[in-house]
Amino acid sequence: MALLATLLAAPAFAGETFVRNEDSWSNSVTKTDLQLDSKTSSVRDENYTSWADKIYIDGEVSGGCSYGCSVKPISYDEFTVHTAGADLSGTYKEYNYTTVGGTIKTTTNAYTDAHETTAGVR
Repeated sequence: MALLATLLAAPAFAGETFVRNEDSWSNSVTKTDLQLDSKTSSVRDENYTSWADKIYIDGEVSGGCSYGCSVKPISYDEFTVHTAGADLSGTYKEYNYTTVGGTIKTTTNAYTDAHETTAGVR
């Protein structure tokens, strides 16, 4: 047995031929699974009020008396007081909801295959 082991483990002798074949393979797989779930909500709430008011006078007041004059009657002929106004009030509400969802799945495969052959004489 020892003799057999010595012969097999012995270095190559001069003039000896050899052939070497080597194959290698590689395969890798990468997978992703991305899930999206995004929700957005917004509320807009406005309250407003507006008021306008105007008073104006038409006609005139005449008559009457200052110091040292005789008394005259006061006339309100075509005399009027006008009042106008406007009021605006209200509320504005707005609700927005946005949802984005989904899944992104990917698979990446990488394959390599190599072969090497060497031959010669030692």
